[in-house]
Amino acid sequence: MKDFAKKHPANSAKQKTRSASLRAKRQLDQPLKLKHFFLAGGAAALILAASNFILKTDVANLRGHVTNPTVEISYPVDLEQDTILIELEGIVTAENCEYRLQIETYGKRIYAQEQLAAMLTLDLEAYVEKTFSSSMPGKTLFRVMSGPYETKSEVNNAREVLIRNNRQPLILKTCIKT
Repeated sequence: MKDFAKKHPANSAKQKTRSASLRAKRQLDQPLKLKHFFLAGGAAALILAASNFILKTDVANLRGHVTNPTVEISYPVDLEQDTILIELEGIVTAENCEYRLQIETYGKRIYAQEQLAAMLTLDLEAYVEKTFSSSMPGKTLFRVMSGPYETKSEVNNAREVLIRNNRQPLILKTCIKT
């Protein structure tokens, strides 16, 4: 049988209470002391002085001021006499290009007409174009288009107007070689 008498608070021995002190009894370990900083600074100064003595460098000469810089390019004589033949056929062609913006594509004409009305309020020349789906033959789609624009700058300006109005237009470029 167990003796429960020792577990009662009146029968237990009183513990000593320790008073808290604000002073540490041992010295705190600091990873870097002031003497370490002086030692590192002295080592850096010693390395700079040694490099100046050994390498004989002068910092003032490295900061020169050039008032009139001149560049002279001299090629070897053989390079000046040789010629390079470039065939221009197929590289330079005159193109007549126009740009259009595809604003949105819908499956029903009524939705395209609603989008067209919204584009006209933004002062853009827009129209609805009927096209067919390449992934689903026989499916008619209605594209809301804007343009044509003659320069890349004009089409980019119109595109920025549409982006500011939460649209993501595609730029379509059509060129005719002359």
